[in-house]
Amino acid sequence: MTHFQTVVVLPIIGSILIGTWITLYFDRETRMSSRPDPSSFSDSSQIKTKSLNIVLTADLTSAVLSGHVDIVFEKINKDCQSLVLDSKDLDISSIVDQESGEKLEYVLGEKVNDFGSPLSISLKPKTNGVTIHYKTSSTASGVQVLAPEQTLGGKHPYLFTQNQAIHARSIVPCQDTPGIKAPYTAELTVDKPLVAVMSAVSVKSEESETTMTYFFEQKIPIPAYLLAIVIGDIVSEKISDRVRVWSEASNIQACKSEFEGTDDILTAAEKVAGEYVWGRYDLLVLPPSFPYGGMENPCLTFVTPTLLAGDKSLVNVVAHEIAHSWTGNLVTNANWEHFWLNEGFTVFLERKILKELAEIAEPGTGEAVRQAAHLHGLNSLKYAIEVFGEDNPLTALNVNLDGVDPDDAFSSVPYEKGSTFLFYLETLVGGPAVFDPFLRSYIALHARKSITSEVFVNYFKSQFPDVEVDWEKWLKSPGMPLVVPKYDDSLQQKSVEAAKAWSNGEVSVEDRKSLSSKQIISALTLLHTYDNVTLETVEKIDATFHFGDSQNSEILFAWCRVCIKARYEPIVDKALKFATSQGRMKFVRPIFRDLFNWNKYSQHAIDVFEKNKHFYHNICRSMVEKDIQAHQADA
Repeated sequence: MTHFQTVVVLPIIGSILIGTWITLYFDRETRMSSRPDPSSFSDSSQIKTKSLNIVLTADLTSAVLSGHVDIVFEKINKDCQSLVLDSKDLDISSIVDQESGEKLEYVLGEKVNDFGSPLSISLKPKTNGVTIHYKTSSTASGVQVLAPEQTLGGKHPYLFTQNQAIHARSIVPCQDTPGIKAPYTAELTVDKPLVAVMSAVSVKSEESETTMTYFFEQKIPIPAYLLAIVIGDIVSEKISDRVRVWSEASNIQACKSEFEGTDDILTAAEKVAGEYVWGRYDLLVLPPSFPYGGMENPCLTFVTPTLLAGDKSLVNVVAHEIAHSWTGNLVTNANWEHFWLNEGFTVFLERKILKELAEIAEPGTGEAVRQAAHLHGLNSLKYAIEVFGEDNPLTALNVNLDGVDPDDAFSSVPYEKGSTFLFYLETLVGGPAVFDPFLRSYIALHARKSITSEVFVNYFKSQFPDVEVDWEKWLKSPGMPLVVPKYDDSLQQKSVEAAKAWSNGEVSVEDRKSLSSKQIISALTLLHTYDNVTLETVEKIDATFHFGDSQNSEILFAWCRVCIKARYEPIVDKALKFATSQGRMKFVRPIFRDLFNWNKYSQHAIDVFEKNKHFYHNICRSMVEKDIQAHQADA
């Protein structure tokens, strides 16, 4: 996706476009790459937001938020005469000087596809704050509004936002770049009996005859993508003094049970990364259409209901989102070209947290658990690189996103390749005993800042001047990591043995009893990579284990992929039901892609998606539509 021309960079057809997207130019005077963030119209080298005060009234019937935002800023360049903000489909009614109330001239530029429009405000010499009156579009890309019948309660609509990577601009005019961090306050007015929560601490609420106004404050500076809003008929249950879980009333007890160990995970994370500075850590279980496993909004982590396995076997996602409280939320990538600084570090921290938890549960097993998680992660990395193409520059750690929508570049590469790199660095310097103190010092030194890969590299060099690393190749080379560490596979052996046995038709009901949920997931993931799995074998596994009826979303997903690859027709309806009953892209896109490649059911899968596409969040819907375009282009 370029700024001023429609070019789609898809994982499946990305290699075709490699030579195209790197050379795309603005129709205007400058390329976005001349600014600190190629995904933003704003220029943080000229002017920086210092604080925001957001005052909005929600109309869920029309799916519109209306009100104003007060933005206080600092001129880095004292001669700067304009403030350029990111906006997307916003209806701007007026802009005034925050202190004098004097109207300011502004120009809302031409819309540039998924990037929105630049909002350029002419500043008076003494202007250091503006108030912008506006309303959002009913089709705002960062907002999904569910009709009552789409909720568990069935009585009231439900609104939630998802602003990563560049969707905050569809909710509030702002410098929508991770290179800018600012504290915010907010007031949200909603109709009774709806409740509003945000990625901030709730301060108070005020009641009228028909509405409630909720007040919030986020004192720690955050980037715009971490601004989050939920409005719905929701309730909460206390887990600990600093942790609550939120959801619709009908499944609040299941959510509380599943996530009752959250404070223990938070305590383990503090042991790894340092003090938790955000105060509250609340979890909100969203409706099924939420497109991700989790979203690390400060003070209010979003999680998908697909984590509700009933046995706490999938709560590692919570460990990942908790880890973001340090890497991502405190130490943030300066722009999306350095996304691995957010996600690679967070996966690396997540697995150290899992190590701590394993040591508590069973002393002596922690490091094996950590390395088993790294080993399992390699499977998703291999799949992502296979889909993109091993020479695709989007499979490097540092990528060029000039003219590319960051959503189009999203994959497991920055997560798994980034964490693999950090594990490699850990082995170079002498192992966890040496690397862990370095990691804590890196976080402490760069907390509340936005940094590039160069900053991390320079800090590493300053601490380990004698350690030689080919930084250019590690950061810029596409494909698999230069070095894949030899991980401890002792905990993986049961999964490997099971997968090999199943692939040869050696199936025993005792396997189901002897393998944990995680081991089954690993075994099925491995089984999907084998080419000797026959239709007869799949029928035998299905009759023995009934994985297609599993309540564990990861098991069901892995099983669907095994069956589709083997062309096991009884799975088709179950796979499509699974893919249309939840909107988590990790599950939805691979299942549809697999079915698109099965000639007999390709068109049926497309028809089912078209029938259900309005169920999905805009991000998921648009990505599957691009997958369909890629499939049809290759047909």
